Amino acid sequence: MNPRSTLAIVAAVAVGSAGLGWVLGRQIKSPADLAAEARAPAASLITVPVERKVLSSDIVIRGQVGFSESTDITVSGVSGGSSIITRVPKTEGETLLEGDTVVELAGRPLIALQGDLPAFRSLAPGVEGPDVEQLEEALVRLGLDPGPVDDRYDAATELAVSQLYRDRGYKPNEPTAEDLERVEQARKSVRSAREAVTSAEQAATGGMPRSERLELDRQVTVATTDLEVAKRNRDAANAAAQAAARDAAAALTTARATDVTAAARLAQAEAGTHPDTGVAPLPDELTDLRTERTEAATGLLTADRAAQAANAATIVVAAEQEALVGDAVAALDIATARRAEAIAAAAKGSAGPALSDAKSGLNEAQVALSRLEQEVGVSFPSNELVFLPRLPNAIQSVNATIGAAPQGAVMTVSGSGLRITSSVSAADRSLLAEGAEGLMEDDGLGISAAVRVTKVADSPGGADTAAERYVVWLEPVGELPEEAVNQNLRITIPFESSDGEVLAVPMAALSAGADGSSRVEVERDDGTVELVTVVPGLNARALGLVEITPVAGELEAGDRVVVGSNQPSPNEPDADQGAETDTEPKDGE
Repeated sequence: MNPRSTLAIVAAVAVGSAGLGWVLGRQIKSPADLAAEARAPAASLITVPVERKVLSSDIVIRGQVGFSESTDITVSGVSGGSSIITRVPKTEGETLLEGDTVVELAGRPLIALQGDLPAFRSLAPGVEGPDVEQLEEALVRLGLDPGPVDDRYDAATELAVSQLYRDRGYKPNEPTAEDLERVEQARKSVRSAREAVTSAEQAATGGMPRSERLELDRQVTVATTDLEVAKRNRDAANAAAQAAARDAAAALTTARATDVTAAARLAQAEAGTHPDTGVAPLPDELTDLRTERTEAATGLLTADRAAQAANAATIVVAAEQEALVGDAVAALDIATARRAEAIAAAAKGSAGPALSDAKSGLNEAQVALSRLEQEVGVSFPSNELVFLPRLPNAIQSVNATIGAAPQGAVMTVSGSGLRITSSVSAADRSLLAEGAEGLMEDDGLGISAAVRVTKVADSPGGADTAAERYVVWLEPVGELPEEAVNQNLRITIPFESSDGEVLAVPMAALSAGADGSSRVEVERDDGTVELVTVVPGLNARALGLVEITPVAGELEAGDRVVVGSNQPSPNEPDADQGAETDTEPKDGE
């Protein structure tokens, strides 16, 4: 090989070695380079903007929708007769309405009425008590007139009960022949006693002109008639006023339900979903819903005023009518006293004591007749009446067979009204009260309906309820769609709301100062961080936001407040330290 070729080969090898060294130098890094690359990025703040919005604190629970608890209806036997079932007018799946016949026993009906008190005794003329008032309220709902709704079973109640039986094709429980005979004998005793008084008066008024005695008798008769008319007018006027008050109260209840429904519909629309179409409302549709809400609120105000006026009218009417009755009583007392004084003045010899005895006998006979007439009349036996807490009811099962004796419950019913069951924690229980209203909804099923709390348990636990939670019962305000039955739905119940828009930040933005004050850290545009002292307000837990009011420092919507940092935890090793540690030689190396 000549020298020139050898030189070329050496030059080529040198160039190749240099290139290979450059490549390897790019791939091999020193421990210092590796540590620099493993070092964490510089710490930065996590911030969120301050918002201005309306806040509300809500209780959010889940509610199970279902029918009210079932009730078994049992019957008692017929006194002195057979207890065979003779007719079963209802079947499973039908609805039991107020006034319906549950079952017929030995030709007599068992009639269902609404009421909380059970039928624990027979109701008859002369009986008084809250169960009588409950009966009269039911009669009014059925369109019958029991007179003034009070706790007395009087003649008007008797007539209404008779009509109730006849409307259902049954003969009322009228007095027996023996009862009627007792009343007739009492009336004969009154007639005899009255004749005795007349004879004694004639003997005592031997010196009184007959025309004067007849005039005194006429005045007493007229005063007696006037008193009877005044009492009838009083009862009729009071009944009319009370009926008007009941109608006004019913109209008020309807107006309230309409107002709540309209408010819920408008709230749903303003939130972005039309309650009828399920899509965003058009401007005209939103205007219509607002008009509907305004009309409902106006109707509620009008109904409330009408109810108040009707209630006030019942008081005024009662006072006026009692005054008229009082005047009639006074007029009768005066006429009776004048007559008695004139007779006493004309009395002669021993006729005076005889007249007194005759009058005493007449009074006793009249009292006995009055008591008997009150006791003898159309009655409502306890074995022909069942009070249920709520009607109408859905009939779940019928366990009665014609020709057989009743065994246990003849019918099982469940409330046709829906009941929503839920539970709350001890903390939320203190915020929840009966009458509180909320919204039950499910976007998937398209359900959005107003609900009202009807009861909150006083103690925790119970069937299907955790030991530390309190049972809550709710009811729908208005109608619920069929799709809601047997569903577990979300319920939101607001218990507090801000007065308009307020400044709001996440709870994580708040910190406590050394003096116990609350503050937020605000990152300014130049990157500096400033502490602003604030006063916390409403805590909207569902949104994770809290209302704040700045008291020291400037703060407004859009400013960014610090809620955290992406700096590594103090417990985690620094990247630099880790890199250096990894490059330290180990024992034995």
